Formats: sequence, C-alpha cells, structure tokens
Amino acid sequence: MSGTPLTIGQIDRCGNAPALDFVNTVHSRLEIDTHDYLQDYAALAQWAREGGLVSTGEHRELVERAAAHPGMARRVLQRAIELREVMYRLFSSVIRGEDPMSSDVETLNKSLGAALSRRRVRRVGDAFDWSWDPGRDQLDRPLWPVILSAADLLAAGDKRRLKECPAPDGCGWLFLDTSKNGTRKWCNMRTCGNIAKARRYYKRHSKNHPTDRGQ
Repeated sequence: MSGTPLTIGQIDRCGNAPALDFVNTVHSRLEIDTHDYLQDYAALAQWAREGGLVSTGEHRELVERAAAHPGMARRVLQRAIELREVMYRLFSSVIRGEDPMSSDVETLNKSLGAALSRRRVRRVGDAFDWSWDPGRDQLDRPLWPVILSAADLLAAGDKRRLKECPAPDGCGWLFLDTSKNGTRKWCNMRTCGNIAKARRYYKRHSKNHPTDRGQ
C-alpha cells in the first residue's frame, strides 16, 4: 500500500484471503527499501489474532510461549518470512502466467503437510467443526490457516481473480478480485487508487495549463 508505513495493527486486509493478506505484510512490493511489518514474533501473533486466525486466548498463549522461548520464536518468525516470500513468488507467477519454481511448490507442499497433520475434527454442540491441535509446535499455529488458504487459492480458486496492485501508482500488493465483473484494479481505491487518480488529474491539468517558461 502506498504512503507512510503503518503499524501491524493498522495495515489494510484487502487481499480477501488469509494467504494474500499474509503476503501483504510488506509495505510495498515495488519499492527496493520497503518496510516489513513482521518485525518480531509478537507482530506475527498480533496479525493472526486481528485477522481472526487465532483466538484471544491462543494469542495470549503464543505471546507467553514466545517470551519463554525467544530463540524458538525467532526461528519461527524466520520460517514465516521465508514462507511468505515463497507464497509471493508462487502467486506472482500465476498472475503473470509464468511457471512457478519447483522448489517453491515443494516448500509449500512440505508446509502444507505439517499444517494438515494438526487438523482435527471436534464436536461443537450437536455438530462437528474443524479445529487445530497445536501440540508442542504451538508457535507455528498462526501459519497453519495461512498455508491452507494458499493451497486452496492455487488448487481450487479462480486464477483469473488473482491480481496485483499495479505499477507505477500501486504497491504490488496481491488480492483476490471478488467484484461482480472482475474489474477491480487496485488493492484499495482509497489509497493506491486515489494516488493514481490524482496523478492522472495532475497530468491532464498540466497539459491544459502550460507554464510561462520558455515564452
């Protein structure tokens, strides 16, 4: 998203899918010196809680466990960032009609296997629902629904609806276009879309009102 970097709690979730929102935890994909919102494990846990991927109780447990095991927390965060970049490359290749790297597909599949091993069916009243069994690898918990989201988008989603906020006015964020006609262009019309509109207006205005220089 264009503009000044925000906090992890302020960034827009405009991807319409957990995996795409996760990829978008970088301020801009088109800037060389961009800002990474996942500065520490606490940021990852907060992002997951505010996105509804973990409960308030799970978030509290994750933060406490990370504080008790800082080395483990740093390793999980590093894996999360590496996985995020794998997902970005995979989705970008699909959007551009290119073949993804086999190593990226392999990495996602390996992560998917680990996530699925934690998937459980639980009794909820008179019905059943999906749940997660965190086990000893609890600090990985925020990543599991993200991994499933990525797999669903790649295997079952409409690839034509996967889009990237375009240059030069956009930020390179990814999103699933859920508009009726599939004509959405920007990650967010209030930010990147308005910047593009303002620049187009400026260019038109400049052409219609030339300066006095050179006269």
